[in-house]
Amino acid sequence: MTSPRVTCYVNTCTHFVAGNLCGARNIDIMHEEETRMAQIDDHTMCKTYHEASGVTSYLGSMDNVNWSGTAAEMVLPGHHLDPSVSCTVASCKYWAEGRLCVAPSIEVTGALANECQDTNCRTFESRGEVTFG
Repeated sequence: MTSPRVTCYVNTCTHFVAGNLCGARNIDIMHEEETRMAQIDDHTMCKTYHEASGVTSYLGSMDNVNWSGTAAEMVLPGHHLDPSVSCTVASCKYWAEGRLCVAPSIEVTGALANECQDTNCRTFESRGEVTFG
């Protein structure tokens, strides 16, 4: 199974790459509140968010980078840096057993975010009533 194409608008994250790409190797989409199932996209977050606030913040996220090739190749039209996606949002219709996201593409939003709770998976669509087991 292939991971969804990721478009990211979180320009304050260390993994953000020009062209709305994500330079992380893996992203984790989670519920914003651990004890409540997401009902709308605002209840989701990208737990992989790491604030870009200087050189030391970039070093703190280096264990999760997906950069290969030259910088020019990364921004050429048609090139995409799609990380693997782990998702715990079982209330989403795109969630599959094994923490998989089966959407063909996802959008992560949160321009000017300061923390992961300021981000959202805009692709979230509720599958109806789901409870924690």
